[in-house]
Amino acid sequence: MGAAESRESKTPSQPPEKSAPTEKTYDTFNYPATPENVNSLPDANGPKANKQQPTNAGIVEGLKSIRLEDFKEVHKKPCTREGFLTGIGIGFGVGGIRAILGAPVLTACNWAVGAFVFGSFAMHEYCQRQRRMEKAGIQRINAALDEKKVELEKQREEKRKAKRKAKEEADRLKEGR
Repeated sequence: MGAAESRESKTPSQPPEKSAPTEKTYDTFNYPATPENVNSLPDANGPKANKQQPTNAGIVEGLKSIRLEDFKEVHKKPCTREGFLTGIGIGFGVGGIRAILGAPVLTACNWAVGAFVFGSFAMHEYCQRQRRMEKAGIQRINAALDEKKVELEKQREEKRKAKRKAKEEADRLKEGR
């Protein structure tokens, strides 16, 4: 028995099992099982039906949903950087011009802040519009490419059929001689 155990230990072992999927992988690829009736709401006909009324979210609940990470990653959002930089420039320019023209400092600062907010918002919206237009253009191009691909495939198939038919005709004529 000792020899059999030593032979078994020398045989190649199974590859190690993969580690458990991370939460991100699980959320991405493993969808929950669908309920028996997909069109029904959870607990719509169960014992808790109509016992819990939805609560109205107030300002306090809204403020609780804001996290510090949201502010740490604001620069990663599309168009935010462009909006802030444009707003800073416009605010500096408008506030500076108001100060040079003799407005009190607080009034010039108010104008600068207002111009910053308006400029940031306007540039962010303009950038978002540009992105939507670019996305629509890409979708139109992809649709046109798909149509062209189908058309080219039809032409290739017609050419193949014509060649096949010509070859069959040539073969038939050779056999007929």
